[in-house]
Amino acid sequence: MSTEDKSLTQRPHESDARITVARVIAIVLAVALNLVVIAGGVWALTNQQRISDQFAVWDFEPSATVKAYVTTAAMSEEGQFLFYASHPKIETNPIFNTTCSNVEENFGVLGCYFPSSKSIFLFDVTDERLDGIEEVVAAHEMLHAAWDRMSSEEQDALTPLLEAAAESMKDDPEFATTLEFYAKTEPGERANELHSIIGTEFADLTPELEAHYATYFTDRATVVALHEKSNAVFTEQLEASTKLVEQLDTLRASIDDDYATYNSGYDQLNDDIDSFNSRADEGDFNTLDQFNSERNELISRQDFLNTLYDSIEADVDTYDDLVKQLEALNTTISELNQSINIEPRNEDGI
Repeated sequence: MSTEDKSLTQRPHESDARITVARVIAIVLAVALNLVVIAGGVWALTNQQRISDQFAVWDFEPSATVKAYVTTAAMSEEGQFLFYASHPKIETNPIFNTTCSNVEENFGVLGCYFPSSKSIFLFDVTDERLDGIEEVVAAHEMLHAAWDRMSSEEQDALTPLLEAAAESMKDDPEFATTLEFYAKTEPGERANELHSIIGTEFADLTPELEAHYATYFTDRATVVALHEKSNAVFTEQLEASTKLVEQLDTLRASIDDDYATYNSGYDQLNDDIDSFNSRADEGDFNTLDQFNSERNELISRQDFLNTLYDSIEADVDTYDDLVKQLEALNTTISELNQSINIEPRNEDGI
């Protein structure tokens, strides 16, 4: 009888199977974790500024005013992030001017961004007539922080778009004057300045630029409207001043002409009256009608000159009133200038 093989093949216990699977999973997780660590290390090496900015944001406690700037200027989460990462400080003079100096006459510096320290300083504008201007300046400086963090490739790609937008405003004297100021005070930073100016002051932009600025604003039209509102205060005052000066110049010329007419007319009239009286004394008139006719003509000329003199006096009163209006307007403009950090200077420009 043959013998049948009764041996049994052993099967692994379930616990052994689980251990085997667990080890496989552990090995896979270890490999995955190593990849994550490697990827994280590469990201950290290539995003050191972002990491630094994040720590700066965590370390910053914004004041209520700074928070209001973000909200009122419609900054996006990214715009707020860059703004807070720059630790914006609101200062008054003389501290502000020692931080953000300006030597250009008739220009007021309201904010500055320092790339070396990645920090923003803002001037405290307290004049209620200029509500909105601080938020525009805050957004302007935030865009400097954004530009500072762009790669040279990103900046190079934006520059022609910015230049095209600037070209559309080349005939605007205010814009041209602003660019001249920055050319003197920030040489070599034209594209950087255009990036901040166009982003906060230009209403109509190309879709490409609008898409770019949408990174930093939830509604860029909001900050542009703030700029237009605050800028209108100065525009209206300057236009009123220009109109008054033109009126004064025109009226002054008219008064001078009338005075010349009056003086020369009376000189001639006095000579003619002397001649008339001499002829009357000498009996040089043939008839009473001739006498009365010439006498009436002299009286008529005298009445005309007297009326002209009254008109001149009225014009002088009007002129004096306009001068008072201009003086009051100049006082207002001076107050507004000081509100935007344009310090009064003496004749030596100091």
